[in-house]
Amino acid sequence: MTVIGAGAVGSALATALKEKQYPLRLILSKHGRSAKALGRKVRARNARMTEARRFDLSGIVFVAVPDDAIEGVARVLSHRQRDFSGTVVFHTSGTLTSGVLLSLKRKGAAIGSFHPLQTFPKSASSSKRFRNIWVGLEGDKKAVETGKRIAIRLGARPFVLSPEQKTLYHIAAVFSSNYFVTLLAVVETLGRRIRLPRKKIVAMFEPLALQTLANVKKYSAASALTGPVARGDLKTVRRHRGELHKRGLRHIAFLYSALAKETHRLALKKDI
Repeated sequence: MTVIGAGAVGSALATALKEKQYPLRLILSKHGRSAKALGRKVRARNARMTEARRFDLSGIVFVAVPDDAIEGVARVLSHRQRDFSGTVVFHTSGTLTSGVLLSLKRKGAAIGSFHPLQTFPKSASSSKRFRNIWVGLEGDKKAVETGKRIAIRLGARPFVLSPEQKTLYHIAAVFSSNYFVTLLAVVETLGRRIRLPRKKIVAMFEPLALQTLANVKKYSAASALTGPVARGDLKTVRRHRGELHKRGLRHIAFLYSALAKETHRLALKKDI
């Protein structure tokens, strides 16, 4: 088994595979430095991408590099080995389909995408991050079936996507993680404006955030909605926006207004 890319996702994946007794033979990265560090950790050989020709890339290959680099990596590999029959190649992009690996399919590889629906900070690569998460699979039948077996062994829950579903699926992932962090950063900004220590801000608003998530999980987003927009309290909404402008936080005021419009649409569903 080979992992190409030793960043946050590649490191987490390689660590999880190793801990589940998968035989990791090779770690590759662009310059080799990160591959060397990860290779030592998971006890696998390591090298730069330019040295890929020296190694057998049969079996299962994970391409865990930035989206813009995946197609290029596939082309490089296809030029360095004539026959990929019997090889299953996955990339870990959430939004791209297996089509970016087409150059390897032409050489006989089964191709697919294997996207762990989880956030992987660079400082953490524990295999526990795969436990009970979902893994989105898309691609050739052989690749999808192989991906299912790997996901289950890692303790994850596989599900299959069509190529047409992938982009909207990834947008949902961005909202549930990346933009959620952005909203919490706004909470931190407002907390600092009233001179609260950062740790206290997190401690104060964490129970509210967790209970909200629990309510959505138990009922639905529309049923869990509370607050001034849901109550139709337009005076409070105007007061909020006015205060943000007065405090020089126009960028947050614009975000508040955009979210208020979408929240109003959600509130209408609540009343249906």
